[in-house]
Amino acid sequence: MSKPIIGITSAFVKLSNFSEGVYAHKDYSTALIKAGAIPLILPIAPGSCADQYMELCDGFLLSGGCDVNPKFFDQDPMPGCGLFDTERDQMEFQLVRQSIKKGKPVFGICRGLQVMNVALGGTLIQDIASELDHPIQHVQKVSRKEVSHRVRLEKDTYLFQILGEQETVMVNSLHHQSIDRLGDGLRAAAFSADGIIEAVDVKENGLIGVQWHPESMTAGGSDMMLGLFKYFVTRCKEMKQANSEV
Repeated sequence: MSKPIIGITSAFVKLSNFSEGVYAHKDYSTALIKAGAIPLILPIAPGSCADQYMELCDGFLLSGGCDVNPKFFDQDPMPGCGLFDTERDQMEFQLVRQSIKKGKPVFGICRGLQVMNVALGGTLIQDIASELDHPIQHVQKVSRKEVSHRVRLEKDTYLFQILGEQETVMVNSLHHQSIDRLGDGLRAAAFSADGIIEAVDVKENGLIGVQWHPESMTAGGSDMMLGLFKYFVTRCKEMKQANSEV
């Protein structure tokens, strides 16, 4: 079977008046290539382009980036809410919802987890540091390849099996928003010490999402986190085969 094509959602960056364009951290591509997939970076585009992305890709990795516009979960921006990109939000919501309908796996990372949650009717904590009474440090001060804090895995989840059935794992952390109310059909799979939902999984739809950055841990040599990408790529292969037989 040919390698699955995985679409990586991207951000827009402007370095100067003469240099601007599409951006996705190189570690996403590195991790997917290590796991046996072909990565394809997807520019932010209108709905019709997103429809074509659905035809082109066998699965989608929703990458990290700016905040989600709080209007999409019926809230006004809090003082701690940062920059958001409404056009990117809308495109990624469309990819999540259509992927579920068409049976294509989705892997949400950091912002990507939050996008999955909002796309399915959930809400977000707009700024952990100002909204939680006793938060731990979720924006680490060391290299993104290094681990920062522990997360506790729920034993009855698929993520627990993928990560070697360990009760706790060390992860990196680069976020200030997080899931508040879970979206429809999502199951919390991991928590940090301050109660933040750090991961979700939905085995039936091939959906997984984590709040940390396993792509950078994988690039840094973590076989455990590479296992997440191998699982995702395998699901893409399996569901591509199943869809072709329908």
